[in-house]
Amino acid sequence: MQQTPTDHGYAYIFQNEGAVNVAVCSRIENEKPVGVIAIHFRTKQVKVDSKIALTGVNGARFTTEPVAVYGEDQVVHLRITTVGEGLTAAGLP
Repeated sequence: MQQTPTDHGYAYIFQNEGAVNVAVCSRIENEKPVGVIAIHFRTKQVKVDSKIALTGVNGARFTTEPVAVYGEDQVVHLRITTVGEGLTAAGLP
């Protein structure tokens, strides 16, 4: 069964005080998250779908396109957004 994502956007994976965190944002500018809508703090693990491209500098990594994100038992999952999950599919412009 596929889990329903809690967030959609660019994922920015970074460490702070030894913990791995994942910020979900509207875009990446100058290799920094902009328009952060959610942060998953102190995750134990980040599972990234093999179809997702990550890039990054200075220890941070981020997705090159928007993804679906959900957390479960201190594990954050990143996967490709499906057609039915977009704003247009929900009836928004």
